[in-house]
Amino acid sequence: MSQFYPQQTPSFPPPRPPENDDYYDEGDYEYEVDEDDYEDTGSSLVQYALAFLGGGCLVFICMSCCFLLVAGLWMLDSTLASTPMPGSDIGVTTDDPARVREEVVNDQNVQLTLLEVNRNASLPTVPVVEGRELIIVTVELVNLNTEEEIDYSERDFLLINTYGDAYQPMSGQAVVDGALDRGVLRSEEGLDGRLVFEVLANEPELTLEWRSPDSEPRYVSLR
Repeated sequence: MSQFYPQQTPSFPPPRPPENDDYYDEGDYEYEVDEDDYEDTGSSLVQYALAFLGGGCLVFICMSCCFLLVAGLWMLDSTLASTPMPGSDIGVTTDDPARVREEVVNDQNVQLTLLEVNRNASLPTVPVVEGRELIIVTVELVNLNTEEEIDYSERDFLLINTYGDAYQPMSGQAVVDGALDRGVLRSEEGLDGRLVFEVLANEPELTLEWRSPDSEPRYVSLR
């Protein structure tokens, strides 16, 4: 016995989804463009550009000031380094010696001044010798250094005549009171002392040579 199945007809068109209130067609709406938005965007770009340029100019100015400061300090240091100590270019040769009372500065920044020259002197401690002359020279030494101590000695001095002959000073306090002798000159301190030389009588030209260690010699004329 067979069963009968009723024929089912297809449903066309297919069922539509339920209508949704949120469903819309883009064509149903119109968009309004606010031109102020574009103007604000342009203004922002200009502001950013000006801020960038202002920052760059500020950095450039700061770097220029730093460069000028460094260059100025370098030039000042070079100028100070190249500026000789007053008196350091005086009495550097026998052809152009310093004079009495003229301040002379050597390479150690020690200042020498020949204060007094006493020719044909006599001392009870030195016997008179015919054809010889006794000369007493009073000098002043000043240490111009701010920290360094300097050794000094009467043996740093010679008397030189026109022929280049050299006379050494007589040594010690036993010869004359206030002799220069030897010692240490503290920074920014000075002293004076006497040097006694016995030379040939009537030497026409005599020059005091000051040859301290670690320095080129300096020359002072006795005239």
